[in-house]
Amino acid sequence: MTTSSPGAHPDAHRESHDHDAAVLLIEHCARSAHGRSTDPAVVASVVGVERVSLLVGSRDTQTLRDAVTDGLAGPRDSDLGALLLQLRQSVALALSRPGPHWKADATVLNPATGGHHVATDLDVLRTATRAASLSYGAVPYYGDRYGRRGAQFAVSDSGWIAHLTEAPPETAAHQVTWLSDMLTHRGMPTWLMERHLATMVDQLGAAGHAVGALPHALAVLEARRRAAVDDDLLEQAETWVRETVAAPPTAPTGRLVAAAVADVRSEVARSSAPLMDWLTHEDRTDTADASALRLVHDRVAAAAGPRTGGHP
Repeated sequence: MTTSSPGAHPDAHRESHDHDAAVLLIEHCARSAHGRSTDPAVVASVVGVERVSLLVGSRDTQTLRDAVTDGLAGPRDSDLGALLLQLRQSVALALSRPGPHWKADATVLNPATGGHHVATDLDVLRTATRAASLSYGAVPYYGDRYGRRGAQFAVSDSGWIAHLTEAPPETAAHQVTWLSDMLTHRGMPTWLMERHLATMVDQLGAAGHAVGALPHALAVLEARRRAAVDDDLLEQAETWVRETVAAPPTAPTGRLVAAAVADVRSEVARSSAPLMDWLTHEDRTDTADASALRLVHDRVAAAAGPRTGGHP
């Protein structure tokens, strides 16, 4: 590692941190760090390498080292180049933290998020990162609307969710419900959190990690949504979209519409506009399809259960 003197120019400090960040990312391509760690740079590097592994589809050390080296030197508009630029900045930020008492938090995974807790077990963080990638990739809507920035939030949110495995069940349910309810205002119906929690539970369990209170949090979200819009109505909405919308703007459009209705019925959201306004915008949906989508929304609302009250 390089070091710089206390009186060095700020640009020299940044260059030093950037160099050290690249060194750390390459070092952690061996994926040999295990156990608990609260070192911000270690956490940022471990999660970063896992994201590279998922992108290139390999856990082989040399393959990862080549990918990191190429990505750092390559064009920034490629998926790998953009990811490595992001990771280098995150690790450099972690290296700039003052002193050993500054513990890793979500900002070392995503500088744009708040400083909330994340899991401290490095293998749990790797698994949470994998779950984030699986969830994000399984729903085209995420990428269509939120792009690479959304993928980074998926990683930091998953690191936070993973730390809730050690929380009491009601605390975990309250915290996950708070996050999912907040995200409805950004166009993400809480049904999407159901899907992600199920993926988290599956991935953590398959890797031999404790799932703790996450199944309880999932059950709370499912029960609330199903009281308004059950699973059959979610699927029926997909059928209605398939039958009436010539070119759906994303997928799974019908389930998303039905899930937004469920949030309104559950009094989690005041309206379904954060989703519906995006789906029906003229930039991605023509007039006929926009009208058809609004009719699907109204059909779901007519078939949905009564208002149930929002929070458990």
